Amino acid sequence: MARYWVLLTLMFVFATSLVYAGEITVDPGSPAYHNARFGFSLSWTPGTYTVFEADNGDGITVTDGKGLTMQAYAALEPRVGDVSREDFFAKADSMPKAAYRRVNKEQGWYAVSYEENGKIIYTKQFYHEDHWPTLHFEYPKSMKNLYNGLVNMAVSTFKPF
Repeated sequence: MARYWVLLTLMFVFATSLVYAGEITVDPGSPAYHNARFGFSLSWTPGTYTVFEADNGDGITVTDGKGLTMQAYAALEPRVGDVSREDFFAKADSMPKAAYRRVNKEQGWYAVSYEENGKIIYTKQFYHEDHWPTLHFEYPKSMKNLYNGLVNMAVSTFKPF
């Protein structure tokens, strides 16, 4: 019987460690992140957040339990290397429902924002030949005023190279 409880306890500990394996701690007074794999960094407004880092080091997902999801990541994908710089920027121009669109070809990025299913979606993406550093937000439209400061700070501090 004791073996059963030891085995059950070990299985619980193992399963729990899988769920929380990617959770990282950030300073709630000055939350920031630097990605060592792709060299990007950003910071955002103080608060209580849950931050998960991808096991492969691609980036993070930040949530606040109120409706915000922020992702900062890059990835090495074959499709990235197959897309020309012109096609990358055409992607931003092809989004007809965008409420906000800004393209900066000199600095190599675009930003697009739109509403979908009661949520605000905002993405800023940088072009690089083998990866695209990306900052992505989703949050309820009704909470726009709550998240404006966080989004503005994260976007202005997102440094991808």
